[in-house]
Amino acid sequence: MPAHRPKSVVLIEGQPLYTPSGARLDMTDLKILHLLQTGARDSIQDIAQRIRLSHSGTLHRLRRLEESGAVLRYMAELDESIFQTWPVYWIDIALTRHRSDARNRFERVIADTPVVMEAVEFVGEFDLSLKAALRSPGDWPALKVSLDPDAEFIERAQLRPVARVVKRAIPHPLLSSCGA
Repeated sequence: MPAHRPKSVVLIEGQPLYTPSGARLDMTDLKILHLLQTGARDSIQDIAQRIRLSHSGTLHRLRRLEESGAVLRYMAELDESIFQTWPVYWIDIALTRHRSDARNRFERVIADTPVVMEAVEFVGEFDLSLKAALRSPGDWPALKVSLDPDAEFIERAQLRPVARVVKRAIPHPLLSSCGA
């Protein structure tokens, strides 16, 4: 029989959840994270009322979540259809094999490229998928050269234009049951 755990400890598949810095998350932390993902402009007072915690207690927890790396930034989610002249493409990239220091340099170039909105690493046929805003598929060759000027990293690529976003997973599915 499992050991008794306080109700405030959050377990997913029998394991507690932690922030990137190693701080354990409890149910109140998850309620705050849920509220931030669904309404980051809410006031501290509003969040405090919804989770039934004092203003100062909520502020303290929020600062702890920020400092621990659980909350990276606050931002507005925009409807990408307002940027119709710059449609979004997913670009699947198969990479040549390189040492990790060379791969890190390539990834820094990706991170510093404004038209690349997101980059995700995969295991499988393609190694990376870039979410990029391009005026047309014809802009890919110039972007490819800017990312890989010596043609040493990108073995092949496939462009997939985004027609529309059908669903966004916000809040994160693990937080959906923590709503306040």
